[in-house]
Amino acid sequence: MSNPQSIDKAQGRRIRRGPIPGLPPGVTIKLKPASWLVKAQDVEGIQALAVMVVGGPPITRIDVRLKHWAPPKGWSGQPRLGGLASVWLHGFGKGILLELVAAEATDPGLLLAAAARMLAPSLRLGIGPRLSFAPGLPARAASLVADLDDAVQPTDRAHAHLRRCDTLIASSEVSVDSIERTRTVIVNADLPGWLVDGVEHEVHVNPLVHRPVGRRSTGSTAIAVGSLQAGALVIEGAGVQLKAEGDLLAADVQALLAIGGVQAATDVPDRWRRQLEACGVLVRAGDFPDDDLGWQVASVHARRHALRASTPAAALDAWPTVSVVLLTHRERFIDHAVQQLARLRYPRLQIVLGLHGVDVDESRFAPIAHDLAVVRIDADVPFGTALQQLSQRADGEIITKMDDDDFYGPEHVWDLVVARMYSGATLVGKALDWIHIESVGTTAFRPEYAAESYESFVAGGTMMIARADLDAVGGWRPVPKSVDRALIEQVRDSGGAIYRTHGLGYLYERRGEGHTATPNEEHFLTKTARTYDGRIEHEVFGTLA
Repeated sequence: MSNPQSIDKAQGRRIRRGPIPGLPPGVTIKLKPASWLVKAQDVEGIQALAVMVVGGPPITRIDVRLKHWAPPKGWSGQPRLGGLASVWLHGFGKGILLELVAAEATDPGLLLAAAARMLAPSLRLGIGPRLSFAPGLPARAASLVADLDDAVQPTDRAHAHLRRCDTLIASSEVSVDSIERTRTVIVNADLPGWLVDGVEHEVHVNPLVHRPVGRRSTGSTAIAVGSLQAGALVIEGAGVQLKAEGDLLAADVQALLAIGGVQAATDVPDRWRRQLEACGVLVRAGDFPDDDLGWQVASVHARRHALRASTPAAALDAWPTVSVVLLTHRERFIDHAVQQLARLRYPRLQIVLGLHGVDVDESRFAPIAHDLAVVRIDADVPFGTALQQLSQRADGEIITKMDDDDFYGPEHVWDLVVARMYSGATLVGKALDWIHIESVGTTAFRPEYAAESYESFVAGGTMMIARADLDAVGGWRPVPKSVDRALIEQVRDSGGAIYRTHGLGYLYERRGEGHTATPNEEHFLTKTARTYDGRIEHEVFGTLA
């Protein structure tokens, strides 16, 4: 169904039941003159349908019934659409019933996108040009559903003082030459990539589907066999039997959690390779890693590359600006902190360094090549208040916290930005997997808390949140300790999702003094998967000598 005119024809009859040709797999629609009942297996079908029906006949009501619905615990979705007269959400077995009623007839794509935002966490691409959606889009544009709040028709005209669009998302199947805009993105089902002002970009990965959610730090390293059969990708073995003729679906991604790699004697087309890698699955013709750390490093590297290079954020150059806030009251750790900050590779980065009752020569900050702001704060100011002052000084769209004595790998900020993109969470952070216990000279690999999961605990020295969301929950609490836990509770109580990504690239330093956290050293030596003598040396942690 590349053109919503098919919906017009279906609504020519009073009621149309069942699947309409071209709809996403497992989706059926019951059409009435002013309302739709949409049934789907999961949220993925609703996300795809939303972009496909833009430009369809306006309706005032949409009812969505999902067979399976498992939102993050405590998360509360928002439709982010004006003009709604009522919203009703009710459990239905293992699924959900959602009813949205608009005060006036509304484009069905806008109503479905609002439903999708209520049913699964998703984030707009960020501050920048607003996206407007034209009719005729394929399911491949579903990754933009968080931004679907403006639909246009080819006959639309701008207000006298405004252009009609900033960025127009369109298909070449429908003429939109008359719509004024500053940027045009063409998404066609039969084009290998997206065209952004005529320049092709590989957009193979939908981060709402192709993502490593559920892939644990000590996950499966089983290897399946991949092959191409009659134009389809076939993966079999190690408990997996999968055949994909198009993009990998959410059910396929769930099945892939049983394996860590796919061995393929022939080249896997880039589209499938990137989707597999975004899920954390290694694709190789030859050897695979022979130890747990090697597997994890290779998997994270592959997913990081796929999610950074092959998603809409890359094609539309929509990566957010990030401010790192680091507050220190210990002069002896300043050079160490500067070393960690200097190695960060994220391109749109500001460093806000707070000197909490310490006075040092700013020449010591010379290694930091990023935009740097130094804030001096009196020693008697509570830690939480001082952290809030740093956050108010930050210019970035996103704020992330770092601690002065821990170790951070070069890709640390990238990992958090990418995790925020595919999780849609309000607050993200890393798993506390790797701990160096100074008093006993040991590094513990302790994956006690599951990585890549929606949970209410993340490592405090890795927390990332949008500046607007931080302000919305009241900022950092003005307390001397437990500021990390306080923010987590504020986000949770406001209905925000919290996501814990992998722990690579962060090494927590547990010293004998100076911590606001309460567990003692012995605690971190329990439930370990492996220990290493001394501080582990590896480039992924930034500790390699």
